Amino acid sequence: MAKTIIEEGSAESAKGGRNFKTSQDVEAFYRFVHENGLRREARTVLESVHAKIKEINKKSKKRGRKKLQ
Repeated sequence: MAKTIIEEGSAESAKGGRNFKTSQDVEAFYRFVHENGLRREARTVLESVHAKIKEINKKSKKRGRKKLQ
């Protein structure tokens, strides 16, 4: 059973990061947040994750730039 979950997750990640809303895990997360009234807490968590990803992407862009003389 665990093997099928891993295979599904790798297939979802292969589709690209933009299709994350169709993920079963994300749907379960949204349902959990709604049922338990955790909107404020979920927002703070998602904002911190987004900030961390943005920081990583910014660092990778800086490394890739080459200065021309």
